[in-house]
Amino acid sequence: MDHLLIAALIVGGTALLSWPLGAWMTRAMDPIPGQRTRATAFFARVGGTSERQSWRAYLVTLLTFNIVMFTVTFATLALQQYLPLNPDGMGPHDPTLVSNTAASFTTNTNLQHYSGEASMSYLSQLGGLMWLQFVSAAIGIAVLAALTGGLAWWADMGNFLIDVQCAAVLILLSLAALSAVLLVLRGVPMTLQGSATATTLEGAVQAIARWPVADFVAIEQLGTNGGGVFGPNSTLPLENQTFWTDGLSMVAIILIPMACVWMFDRILDRKKHASLGFAVMAVFLLVKITAAVALESAHTVAFADLAVATEVGNLEGKELRFGVTGGPLWAVPTTATSTGRWGPCTTASTR
Repeated sequence: MDHLLIAALIVGGTALLSWPLGAWMTRAMDPIPGQRTRATAFFARVGGTSERQSWRAYLVTLLTFNIVMFTVTFATLALQQYLPLNPDGMGPHDPTLVSNTAASFTTNTNLQHYSGEASMSYLSQLGGLMWLQFVSAAIGIAVLAALTGGLAWWADMGNFLIDVQCAAVLILLSLAALSAVLLVLRGVPMTLQGSATATTLEGAVQAIARWPVADFVAIEQLGTNGGGVFGPNSTLPLENQTFWTDGLSMVAIILIPMACVWMFDRILDRKKHASLGFAVMAVFLLVKITAAVALESAHTVAFADLAVATEVGNLEGKELRFGVTGGPLWAVPTTATSTGRWGPCTTASTR
């Protein structure tokens, strides 16, 4: 029951935060001149364009931008052994892995067939993959705003490049900076130094990757990206230190998807429509969390005839720092938002 209460508090608290965030996202993305922020005019000057686009021009710019993102990331990953910010001397990757990773992160899929701590340089992670985690999520927000504007009978769809900058800087970067600071305060590493070395109990020397983890984790959760610094993602204490970092991550995963509903409401001025959709999704989320927690807390039939304690529920594949039900509390939100992050339940359904 305590875990169900925690789940209700996380979902309910995030729902409350999503309302003002939805208002801010609307202000950032609404192309109506009277609603534009000063930052929008600045982005127009930086990008050298303020021209409104038709849906065809918007689509062409979107596709071209994605091709450029893929190409730059492919080159960064393929040539990382020759590029700076590689203190641990990470070598080259197989071209098929480079292509898969670049395409995956460009499309916000974040299929991870590698362990970053063992194969990626800092430049590959920060300048390649983390950059895509910002921009691919920003493209999703920009396209949602443009499509919603079309339903609201806007005369045009705005400007793709300005919309992406607004979403990336005004929404994602500001939230990620706050989240990263909170993660650092709770002990998540944040350094550009190379791996640390430690002597094990057997006397062997072990290299421990450190990385600028906090900033990477912040955007991978907020942008529902999924791909992590380390292969095990948030099952590893270096990415997910305590109960508080675990809760913060769960809030970050569902915050922007919830806020997008209220942005949709404000652009269309359909409060009842958005409220109904929000309520249905929230109910489904809570029902799934309740079912998952109940099933994982139940006795395991397969262990009935074995000398195994089953009173505490199903311990298979669980991160015991967060208890038996910590896994379901993580697995449902990360799956519902298509984030696909490994969390306190290592048998969770991920990408």
